Amino acid sequence: MGLYSLVVKPFVRKNDIEKASKIALRYFEIIEKVPLGRTLSRWIHNNRPVGLQREVFGLPFYNPVGLGAGLDIHGELYNDLNNLGFSFVEIGPMGAEGVRRAVRHIQEDPQNDILGCCIDRDFLTAFTLAYDFCDFFVIDLSEQPGTDILDALMDTRMAEDAYKPVVLKLPKEISPTEIAEILDYSLMNGIDGIEARSIEQVRQIASEGGGRIPIIANCHIESPAQAAEALEAGASLVEVRNGLVRQGPKFVGDILKYLLSRTKNERTGPKSNRNAAES
Repeated sequence: MGLYSLVVKPFVRKNDIEKASKIALRYFEIIEKVPLGRTLSRWIHNNRPVGLQREVFGLPFYNPVGLGAGLDIHGELYNDLNNLGFSFVEIGPMGAEGVRRAVRHIQEDPQNDILGCCIDRDFLTAFTLAYDFCDFFVIDLSEQPGTDILDALMDTRMAEDAYKPVVLKLPKEISPTEIAEILDYSLMNGIDGIEARSIEQVRQIASEGGGRIPIIANCHIESPAQAAEALEAGASLVEVRNGLVRQGPKFVGDILKYLLSRTKNERTGPKSNRNAAES
């Protein structure tokens, strides 16, 4: 039994996910201050297992598992959390003031791996402030459904020297018709990906999009099997947060091992079948 299970689990089980996330974040903050903590954490959790790499919207991901927004809101511990096995960390959700805080942290501790920024208000200002400091952007439409806010962001991106991917995060409660409208807008206006909030949303986008736009599955994944299900449904990447908070750092490694074992089985399966047929 690990230290997280002994020290943190009794508290996170008794609280809602927001309070539990704050408790978990403080634990990770303390544990990573141990001398050589980052080096040891990266070595122990190894986020680069051979066989899970993939390129999504032009970025090279070591594996398909990332940390969703809502834990490291203002970018205080993204490098330390990344060392738990994630191939990317999404900070936020936040507006302009939150981005200003996050940028200060990033300037003090530049990211080692892929960093996403989730913006849920003050969209244009926050996007502009964060542009030079993050690798991709997730525009959360939960509080302001529709695509009216996006034209200005796309115009702003065109004026920048570097191209940064933009992903739309769907609301939890949204009709299939509204999803189809957002998908159509995305395909016609250079949106690089869609972040889905349920396995049903993943399946609809994968089916109607025909593989033309990458999907990030943010589906409250709390088991390796659920992560695999989301990828098989059409997601290119999956995000976890609740599972990490409730189960601890070992959870990320469990997902990676499960996905890697399935990948190996898929590669060896046809050969095994041929051998059996020949015999």
